[in-house]
Amino acid sequence: MLDPTQPILTAQGISKSFPGVKALDGVGLELRPGEVHALIGENGAGKSTLISILSGAMKPDGGRLLLGNQEVELESPAAARNRGIATIFQELSIEPWLSVTANVVLGNEPVRGPGNQLLSPRRADEVARAALARVGADNIPLKALAGQLSTGQKQLVEIARALALNPSVIIMDEPTSSLPARDAVRLLEIIRQLRDEGTAILFVSHRLDEIRAVADCVTVLREGEKVVTEPIENLNSNRMIELMTGRSIGSLFPPRNDQLGEVVLRVDGLTREGAFEDVSFEVRAGEILGFAGLIGAGRSEVMRAIYGADPLDEGTIEIDGKPVSVKSPRDALSAGIAYLPEDRKEQGLVLNLPVRDNMVLSTLARFTRRGVVNRQKIRSVTSQMATTLKLRGRPEMAVANLSGGNQQKVIIAKALISEARVLIFDEPTRGVDVGAKFEVYTLMQELAAKGAAIILVSSELPEVMNVAHRTIVMSAGRIRGRYDWPQYDEKQILSDAFAAFAS
Repeated sequence: MLDPTQPILTAQGISKSFPGVKALDGVGLELRPGEVHALIGENGAGKSTLISILSGAMKPDGGRLLLGNQEVELESPAAARNRGIATIFQELSIEPWLSVTANVVLGNEPVRGPGNQLLSPRRADEVARAALARVGADNIPLKALAGQLSTGQKQLVEIARALALNPSVIIMDEPTSSLPARDAVRLLEIIRQLRDEGTAILFVSHRLDEIRAVADCVTVLREGEKVVTEPIENLNSNRMIELMTGRSIGSLFPPRNDQLGEVVLRVDGLTREGAFEDVSFEVRAGEILGFAGLIGAGRSEVMRAIYGADPLDEGTIEIDGKPVSVKSPRDALSAGIAYLPEDRKEQGLVLNLPVRDNMVLSTLARFTRRGVVNRQKIRSVTSQMATTLKLRGRPEMAVANLSGGNQQKVIIAKALISEARVLIFDEPTRGVDVGAKFEVYTLMQELAAKGAAIILVSSELPEVMNVAHRTIVMSAGRIRGRYDWPQYDEKQILSDAFAAFAS
């Protein structure tokens, strides 16, 4: 049994720079057996960089790492895993063309035969089944292709992969961000169980209620520097926000716009077999319409169909009372509909392109005349947008080098440059810190005040209840309830969200 008073993994004076950015500046951290150590900070504070260094995915420019009392160099993620350090990254690393079993045992495949040269499929299934059971996901078929799973199921497979290693240190970067509420609760229970078994856990989350529920101590980073490490009992949510942002935020939610206009978007009877059925609603100018429900309820599928990314079997779409034909995203943009997707890296960004190019991808024709791109105009528009959105990062940077919150701002900028009248925000604050969340909410209310019709899809019920004027609840592809603010009923909304699973 490891001594709980002695750190198992220590980072001392860790520094890391990228072109034009000091990501970490002399940061220290100690992880002890049987302890959940939370790491918090705004997007761009250096959390992801520190995690990459601790997991062997990136080498520091300065400082050192110790396992116990021994200094180590982690040349790769495989080297870290071999030393008992497992990492669950915020961005999924699931291989879509491999089975669930193959993903769970990836890099740790059970072998048999002479010289241990042959894969043992039976043993691999046993390992995968046991690991999935630990996260309450034993209903996921082992032979299914991982690419066919929902985002939440993929997250559970990722977590199971880490548990299959039986590590002494687990690093979790936003592990609940893609999970429905009941799976998130189950994961927090697993974290407590692993802690009680003596595992050292580094837990990163923007959900301060989760931090308070499982953390023993908290380290706060701000602009690449360590601010403080404190026992959780010394910190309430307001204090954590102040330490992260360097300022006090009186409220996490700005006031709603109260000037609603005429109906801008109306959809009637939208149906796509196997995804959703008979979905009808309308959104007014100045209004934010919320869509609540569990992951897999069909909300994102409806929005993708409205945007023309997926086909409709039945139903009509109207803008300003006139029917529009939306067969593709280009049609949607022409009709004044923009979509900010749930998965920003897979569906919203081209990671190796600069921030500036990503911002104008959907509207490049507006900056082109006779086949010649007006670069000066692009620079002017994108620089102004970066300033408006308080983007941390230069427009010339590859968007892959931005934090998650700043990548989200690039997607928002792309939608705003399109000058769309209908803006669909699908999980806009997933993986975004509290300060950036407030900025997103404020921007949404400002856009509504200027006459935009906004749809907010969110799995965080407090977000919907505090931002939206009206809320529609979906379950299993159908609308189960409709609510007007301020007559929101949290219990009834949750009941509607679980309607398809009620006996």
